[in-house]
Amino acid sequence: MRLFTDVASQVEDPFLAYAGTLAQRAHGRTWPNPTVGCVVVRDGAIVGEGHHPRAGQPHAEVFALADAGDAGRGADVYVTLEPCAHHGKTPPCVDALIAAGVARVVIGMRDPNVDASGGADALSRAGIAVEFASDPGPFADLNSGWLKRLATGLPMVIAKSGLSLDARVGFVLGQRASMTGPSGAVVTRRLRARADAVLVSAATIAADDPALTVRDASGGLAECQPLRVILVREDVPLADSRVFLDGAAPTLVLASDAAHADALGALPDTVTISRWQAEGGLTAALRALGDHGIGELLVEPGPRLLSALWDENLIDEYVTVTAGGMAGTAPPVYVGPGDRAGDELARRMRPVEAGIVGDVSVTVWDADEHLGEA
Repeated sequence: MRLFTDVASQVEDPFLAYAGTLAQRAHGRTWPNPTVGCVVVRDGAIVGEGHHPRAGQPHAEVFALADAGDAGRGADVYVTLEPCAHHGKTPPCVDALIAAGVARVVIGMRDPNVDASGGADALSRAGIAVEFASDPGPFADLNSGWLKRLATGLPMVIAKSGLSLDARVGFVLGQRASMTGPSGAVVTRRLRARADAVLVSAATIAADDPALTVRDASGGLAECQPLRVILVREDVPLADSRVFLDGAAPTLVLASDAAHADALGALPDTVTISRWQAEGGLTAALRALGDHGIGELLVEPGPRLLSALWDENLIDEYVTVTAGGMAGTAPPVYVGPGDRAGDELARRMRPVEAGIVGDVSVTVWDADEHLGEA
């Protein structure tokens, strides 16, 4: 995830770069599908553009070709992901490209999904020239969560913590505290807006009763909301908690096999319940979300959940939002055994981006399996 830079800025070809910008308009809206952008170019000018807005709707190529109309015949098409060659909820995009009579298709990256791949070969057989970008990296970044789910069955986990300068997340354990204020809330909304789902523990629901929604610039509910996920081991939040009653966004309770059945049964019928085996740890819980189609998961954890995710090596990215004050004798952000390499800290993450939002600093850390190796 990038908060301060545009992934498309890493793409040399201007038409592919613009297709990448189009794809990003639908972040958080297309799961379980990838985000895709497409432009149609004729005589060096864009004559059509489109992106895949959400699952079940036409793909980017279809929108771009419709936008181009007759100008699409003999044109070049630039698309961030290899056009699909299978019948899913919509017809194959390769059929639309062939029918439109395009001359060339330039593709950002190959589709690793075995059910949908093969589009490039189908286009070539139809006499359409096919090229691939020299560097697929930026296009993989556009769909890092989707790609991880395809490869591992697990969603990409992005954890976010609001901290004081002394790395505290509150003043009293189990009580609500605003450590980063309005500026931190801006960062949180930005992260939620591009996630497929946002997850908190049952303890956070009990302590804060949060809405876990995305607001637009006017303060109203944004049109698209992430799936709200409540992680439950044993104790189920009260049925009158806001996330169960406000109807603002879909809600899923991710309940272990040790969760109290009576309390689960008392939840409203509008709440989806997904089960996982407690003996499998948080990996089992995340796999259940992967099965549900979630690719990019934002976790807003308390110290215990963050520590458990860290100790199970399940955090792919960690976003720290830090305010300029000391909290003192308050709960630390991490309560596990820590990472040691003799008398040094064993580094498991590297900073990839940093910036200032209002009166807080924000750092994005990426997991790096090679850090600490000799």
